[in-house]
Formats: sequence, structure tokens, C-alpha cells
Amino acid sequence: MPQLDKLTYFSQFFWLCLLLFSFYILLFNNNNGILGISRILKLQNQLLSRRGEGGEIQSKDPKNLEDISRKGFSK
Repeated sequence: MPQLDKLTYFSQFFWLCLLLFSFYILLFNNNNGILGISRILKLQNQLLSRRGEGGEIQSKDPKNLEDISRKGFSK
């Protein structure tokens, strides 16, 4: 049976992984792909860097946090 041939396991596994990864990128990232993921990670890092020592975001500059979130979620 060709489905159980040990020589074809790697190529079948490779194409299956490639297909599923491409499907995931196209559907679950709102057509932004890897750029959408990196944008969200960048926003998260910026917001976490602005946290106060008590674990909460400092309220001294709320306009700046609002601008960061607008930049992060805009296309």
C-alpha cells in the first residue's frame, strides 16, 4: 500500500504541516498574516514597558497609552 510506505512519510508530513500553517495564517489572523501578530506583540511590549512598579499602568499619561493602543489596532 502506498499510504504506508515509510519513504513517503516525511514528504507527506511536510506538505500537511505547510498546508495547515498557511491555512492558519490566512484565516485566523484577519488577513494580516505574520505582520498582524508582530503588531500585537509590539503593542503588548509597549504597554508592559509603561507599567508602574505596583503592577498597574501609571495614570500620569493616559493620552499616550491611548495613542499607543490606537496605533497598535489601526491598519
